[in-house]
Amino acid sequence: MKNTIRSTSIIPGLLLLSLFYTFLAACAPMERIPLDRCEEIRGVPGPADMALENRSAFGVDRMIVASQERRGRDPESEYLDQGGIKFIPLAGTNRHQVLDFEFSGRDEYPFHPEALDLAQVGGGRYLFVLNHARRTQHAVEVFRVDRTTLVFMGRFRHRFIEYPSDIVGLGLDEFYVINRRASNSMEHFSKSMAFTGSGSLVYYSNQTYFRILDNLKSPTGMALSPDQTKLWITLAGSEQLLALERGSGSSVRELARISVAGTPINPSFNGSSNLFLATIPSAYDWSSHADDAAEKAPSRILQVDTLQGRTAVAYQNPGEEISGATIAVANGNRIYLGQKYDSFVLACAAP
Repeated sequence: MKNTIRSTSIIPGLLLLSLFYTFLAACAPMERIPLDRCEEIRGVPGPADMALENRSAFGVDRMIVASQERRGRDPESEYLDQGGIKFIPLAGTNRHQVLDFEFSGRDEYPFHPEALDLAQVGGGRYLFVLNHARRTQHAVEVFRVDRTTLVFMGRFRHRFIEYPSDIVGLGLDEFYVINRRASNSMEHFSKSMAFTGSGSLVYYSNQTYFRILDNLKSPTGMALSPDQTKLWITLAGSEQLLALERGSGSSVRELARISVAGTPINPSFNGSSNLFLATIPSAYDWSSHADDAAEKAPSRILQVDTLQGRTAVAYQNPGEEISGATIAVANGNRIYLGQKYDSFVLACAAP
């Protein structure tokens, strides 16, 4: 089932029209496109992002999960609970149990993981984590991954890391970060009024930060192609996947844009040229679910053929199984879905 929809931008003059169409869409029943043999893996608050580690030091494949309880906040809207990094063995005696990583060498700096990426560097594996330590204080933290321990390697903070939403690790001293919007409110407002975005792509290498792309419309997620030659970015504001060809150093070149159904969140490669993409069919329902767990939000997972630019719906549910899925990661004949606000990962047979 192919899906292509026209991108839209909500501006004040079109707000009523947008709400009208949202109401009409909400009245129409969502077609269910199920996955088989689904089960909840409970005990992991807010598993918004995940990374697969094959042949891990734990002895089996495992899913590494960024976990954060997001509904509890103080009067300044800071998270009440510390976040953590958990892992889920996918085979063996501990299959589908939720286990905690322990930190080694890390200080007491607040930890609220928003996104993560796993990278092979030399003979080791390293986890890159976007830490939303405070509302206006964000950092990249890097850890060496051991059996049940994350060894702290360093923390990176810079004025270019503004409102970060995802990270791709390349080396111990090299990574990409995308900012969903500019930290300057006037800049964000003026660019929104001019029908452009204030999001950006930042590249870090050898102690130097480069802002290499500007005016992106609410970028939310990234995925590096398995051959590391292309970077795929989701643009929530224009409902597109943006493909960039990587050059030397900080250089990138736009290759293509693919329109998708819904608000795209996180992409995850499944093979050399296909990826799973979580999209949000209803931003209104997702916002309601963020405030109240009893309010359900629909989920949609797309399969994207990056060579042909084609998309197909792999999974769609009105929210009864999982509300507002934000990531889908495949492992063999299983697929694992994460989401931002409830406390479980959904494991199903892969499509």
